Amino acid sequence: MHYHNYFSEERIFDAMEISQQMIVATSTIFNLNDINTYIVEGDGSVLLTFERNPLPPFLIQLQQQNFNLLSMELQQNPGQCCMLTNEFGLTYLSSLFTVNGEETKLIVNGPFLLQFPDTIELKNKYKLDEQKLFIVEEFLRSLKLLSTAKINSLANVLNMVHTLQQVPLHTVHTQKDSLEKLNQSYKENIVKKLDKQYIDLIELRYKMGREIFHSVQMGDKVKLKENLSKSEGLFDFSDRLPNRPVRVMKNQLININTMLRIAAENGKVPPFYLHHISEKFAIQIERIESIEALRKLITNMFEEYCDLVESRAVSGYSLLIQKAVSYLSTNFDESFSLEKISKHCHTHPSHLSRQFKKETGMTLTSFMHKRRIEEAKVLLKNELTSIDLIAGYVGFNDAVYFTSVFKKLEGRTPTEFRNSRN
Repeated sequence: MHYHNYFSEERIFDAMEISQQMIVATSTIFNLNDINTYIVEGDGSVLLTFERNPLPPFLIQLQQQNFNLLSMELQQNPGQCCMLTNEFGLTYLSSLFTVNGEETKLIVNGPFLLQFPDTIELKNKYKLDEQKLFIVEEFLRSLKLLSTAKINSLANVLNMVHTLQQVPLHTVHTQKDSLEKLNQSYKENIVKKLDKQYIDLIELRYKMGREIFHSVQMGDKVKLKENLSKSEGLFDFSDRLPNRPVRVMKNQLININTMLRIAAENGKVPPFYLHHISEKFAIQIERIESIEALRKLITNMFEEYCDLVESRAVSGYSLLIQKAVSYLSTNFDESFSLEKISKHCHTHPSHLSRQFKKETGMTLTSFMHKRRIEEAKVLLKNELTSIDLIAGYVGFNDAVYFTSVFKKLEGRTPTEFRNSRN
């Protein structure tokens, strides 16, 4: 361990007296997680260092810039713990630290990794020679890879670091025979306690999971945000593959995407909309390669599914109209026939037309056109597919008529829509 004190010789004694609690707290954090720990002045200058992994010299200036940025951010948000990941993938956690009325300092813990960076990309981006690349790779391999749960726990500790003090340590000596007598019962109690804690955690996860997905099913975004806030850090499984946190998180998102689709389906969203939103997120999950981007995607997934239920659910319609909407959404590419739809719904065509207009505010034909155009808009993202083919795929026998309907609903032609998207 490298321990550096940046006080001048004249001030060492007084400063050590004043900052004893600060030194105890800093060393406590360092000894607990074995990650570099710094005390930083408000202007970003380093005052005290406990260092396990010395930074390569050419990265010291970057770290200093990071400390300056953290200092500015914490001064604007004093009640928070801030996390910063720089362009080399080095992550730092920091919180304000005030003891006994002294000038406020920062405690910074890092660097550590959220995931292992692409060193070839770093080499090309920053024009690193072979020697620097080797140093960077060795340094990165020496750093700890932390899960989301551990980062959240570390943030909690850093936020309370000003309360840490050195306490007297009392060693208890036991007789060997006494220890043997208690050993078996102690083990049994530990196992029972662990089992109880594990069961409680499982039950809490299932309870919060049900509440989260129920709020999506009801399209209640306010309740959704409240439940997500309550469950933060509860569903972290990164320890399953500790060296592949991105893959673990992707697996989680795949499961979440499936459960959200089921929740939206229970919220009476037609299959067409479920298919497209589920497919969209499945593609995004596999394309993303960073923990931070995947975290943002989780929030987007919950909110978009919730919005989908609110805007597309047919739960407010009668059973007859729900059945008609479901049929039209699924069979949009077939030739439109009022008699066929009425037969499917077991009702008279005139009654179905009147009731559909009454409940949805549009005719069956208008609904079908809208449904077909929604499908066409998805297909128009692929510029290799011709307008004629798209028209036929979504149920229009005439491409000219398709263009006319599209312009009426969207205010522009299919070609104009495609060009604007591109």
